This record gives sequence, structure tokens and C-alpha cells, in this order.
Amino acid sequence: MKNLVGETPGRILAFAALILALALLFVATRILLVPFVAALFVVYLFEPAVVAFQRRGIRRGSAFLVLLAFSVIALAAMLAFMPAWLRLESVGGSSQTLTERLTTPLNELERWINSKLPMVGSVGIAAQATEKAARLATNFFQELPALITSFIINLILVPFIAYFMIRDGKRLKRRLVEIVPNRYFEMSLIMFDRIDQQIGGFLRGRLIECILVGITQAIFMGIAAVVGVQQQYILLIAAVCGITNMIPYVGPIMGTTFGAFLYLASGLPISAVYGLVAASAMAHLVDNIVIAPAVLSHNVDLHPLTVALVLIIGGELMGTLGLLIAIPVAASIKVVAQEFYTNYQLQVKT
Repeated sequence: MKNLVGETPGRILAFAALILALALLFVATRILLVPFVAALFVVYLFEPAVVAFQRRGIRRGSAFLVLLAFSVIALAAMLAFMPAWLRLESVGGSSQTLTERLTTPLNELERWINSKLPMVGSVGIAAQATEKAARLATNFFQELPALITSFIINLILVPFIAYFMIRDGKRLKRRLVEIVPNRYFEMSLIMFDRIDQQIGGFLRGRLIECILVGITQAIFMGIAAVVGVQQQYILLIAAVCGITNMIPYVGPIMGTTFGAFLYLASGLPISAVYGLVAASAMAHLVDNIVIAPAVLSHNVDLHPLTVALVLIIGGELMGTLGLLIAIPVAASIKVVAQEFYTNYQLQVKT
């Protein structure tokens, strides 16, 4: 009894320390999850070039630094010598401008509904939509400084994390395999290799596709500007469309919606929005016909219904980040399940 009483405070302290450690781990995960996922994308994008440098006797960490420096210099040169119509103007706009731009067409729509369907009565489309649009625009412009700050912090963290993932990733994988029991050793090697090939091929393909889609979007918006349709923020909108294209199905809609709201909030004519939508539609068409079939040679082999379901689950659990990582996570789970099932069948037969 005495020993039990004496051990109780120690157990309570150990339990409290465990809870504190789990809480700190949860907080750290929430903070570092976005830069960690972004760093993972960078690692898979640079991996083929890093391997090529490694074959020439250059260490993986040094190879990554060389590639990163080259990428930064190339990006800076591209921004410095880009055409004038591609340069990033200062973003200006307000929720009041957006509200005024939406009021007139929505009032016309409401009058048309009341004239054609008088039994419905006044549904207040203009008032409701204008109020929600104004609230969204106000929140966007209020949160824009915080978003820019978060982006800068992540921009610093991502190369730092990616460097250590490139340098020590192979060593960490070997240590993980070493702790696996001997009976599952071969299965673990095959499983890690399949996951690396599928996810690496998918992420590299999607990243290259997004870059090409962003360039295509900028080209079509530039063509619209040349033929007389006013287009602004071409570089910003093309970058957003390229990034959101990473999300299957809904990504192109999200990028176009961002650009349309930005145009309306900036007071540009409605013809500019039409030109933006046409440019996005053409870029999406080129993506489906030319870019995607040529770039996405590595397929994660998931049914379209499975893709839709995992996107819904990822979006509900983790928002935009969940939409980005839903397919790679689902593909990894599928590989693990297939390898365990294959190993189980072999054990049953023997």
C-alpha cells in the first residue's frame, strides 16, 4: 500500500508529461504541416536532378543547394525581363466596389424572376448575394496581410525543411526498414518502393502540369489583352490558377473564381471578367487535351469515384490542404493494403 501511494505521484507526473508532449506534438503538426507538405513537393520535384548530380559525385545536400540557387536566379531573371503586360500591378479593391458591381445584374435577375414567376414572390436574391459577397470580400482584404506574412514564413521554412529531407531522407528510410521484423522485411522494401514511385511520379507530374497550366493561362490572358479585352494582375491570377489546378475537378473553378472576384473588386469592366473566364476555359481545354496526357505518365490508379470521395473527406478534415494531399494519401493507403493482402495470401498458401 505504501509503495502504491508513493508511486502514484510519479505516475501522475508521467501521464501529465505524456499529455503535454502529445499537445505540443499536435500544435507543432498544425503549424508545420503546410510547410512540410510543400517541402515534400519540392523534394519530389528536385529528386531526379539530385540523383543525376549524385551520380557525378556531388552530395545530395550540395546538389539541392545548387538546384535551389539556380531556380531562384532563373525566377528572378524571368521576373526582371518579363513583358510589361505580365508585370504584377499593385492589387487594389474594396468590398464596396464589389457590392456595387454585383447589385445591378442581380437586381435585373430578380426582376426577371418576379415577372416570369410571380407566384414565387420577391426572393431577395440581390440583397442576400450582395451581403454575402461583401462579407467575403471584406474578410479577404482584412486577412490579406496575414496571408502574405504566412506565405513569407512558409517560403523561408520550405527550402530549409526540404534540404534536410533531401540530405537525410534515404538514411531515415533505411532506419525505418531496419526496425521492421525479418518476416516483413521484403514486403516493406517493396511497399516503400511502390509508394515512392507512385507518389513521386504523381506529384512531379502534377507540379509540372500546374506550371504549364499557369503559363498557358498567362498566355491566353495576354492574348485577350492584345485583342482589346482589359486584363490585369495576369501574373497573380495565372499563378493562382496554376496552384489551384493541383486540386482535381474543382481547382480550375477556384482559380477562375478568385480572378473574377479580384476583377469585380477592382472595378474593372464586366468584359474583363468574360475575358478571364474565356482564357481559363481555353487553358483548361489545352490542359485536358495536350498537357495532362503528355505529363501525367505516372498514374496512381484510383477510380474517379474514389478520387471524388477522398477529396470530399480531405476537404472536410483539413480544408484546402486536405484537398491537395488527399490523392497521394489515398494512393499510399491502397499500396499498403495491396501489399499486406498479397503477403497474407502467400502465408495462407504456405
